[in-house]
Amino acid sequence: MSRNPVSVRFPKLTAARVAIAPMIVQLCPGAAFAAGDGCMASYYRAKSPACVDDTLAQLRQMAANRQAEPSTIIGFLAELFRTSPRERERILGAEPSDYVKSVEVVSLYRAGLPDEAQKFAATNNLSSLSDKLRAARIAPLDAVKPSSIPSDNDLLIGAYMASGDPALIRRILDNYASADDAMVSHGLRVGFMMSKFGPGLAAKGRDAVMAKALCEKYECKTDQTKFLRVMTLGTALWSLQSLSAQDEGIKKTLSEFFSRDARLKNLFGAEQAAFGNYMTAIMLVSTFRKDRTGTDQDRTFELMSKSASIYENLGSGNDAFEPFQGLKK
Repeated sequence: MSRNPVSVRFPKLTAARVAIAPMIVQLCPGAAFAAGDGCMASYYRAKSPACVDDTLAQLRQMAANRQAEPSTIIGFLAELFRTSPRERERILGAEPSDYVKSVEVVSLYRAGLPDEAQKFAATNNLSSLSDKLRAARIAPLDAVKPSSIPSDNDLLIGAYMASGDPALIRRILDNYASADDAMVSHGLRVGFMMSKFGPGLAAKGRDAVMAKALCEKYECKTDQTKFLRVMTLGTALWSLQSLSAQDEGIKKTLSEFFSRDARLKNLFGAEQAAFGNYMTAIMLVSTFRKDRTGTDQDRTFELMSKSASIYENLGSGNDAFEPFQGLKK
């Protein structure tokens, strides 16, 4: 798949650059927008033009502080442009913002409408952008299959918001089906941690070591592809779990995907149990960090600190649970 030349630029991770967590925050700007309270997330139910106008108004406000391509909105607009010529004409004919016009050029290419994109770009002094996108052979929505580009998740989520088509969500999740067991488990772990603690992947009071452990495990300082695939898997789970709280279609698709495949069902169950144990461990660590008054509490603190550290450093769920056995002795 061709990379989009105006998408998020992932910084090279050299030996001198170990600030992995800030980079992870950059991996999912679209997901953060998608999980917000705006009407875009439920647009497909009523397909109100007023909702589109409100979404574009929010995009104009983002223009001054943009640091990455708004992939969710691009996917949303691309699906609208692809399926609703009348709405496409209305949107393109009424836009005052040069920044939003540039987003619309990208969206037209993502919609698989290169001729329309070139005409719109020429009319709005954006031919240089159009030329770059055409030369890069930017993939249309129908060809986007997330693997190691986290923003591809956001493109398909945006398209789902415009259409309500669960096949788009399944295409995001198919990345899990083709990943090996280790990547599936680590992607799920990242997703669970993001859902609870945000992109820093660390509970309050804990060192942010998981991202560094993932970088080392997948040798991201020499080749980011495998590391970014785990992040793509993790941000997919994070985004879809967040959205599923208010979208029954996503909730159903997510549940069915992991339940219908025995391998994925087992791996999901194991990571879910491991995360539950981790939450218990850090709760006990927090409880006894300052209020230890005896040997038993000291021992509980030490064992649970060990358990949490094993989990954060990518140890298996069984290994991380082993210190719990010491509480029974």
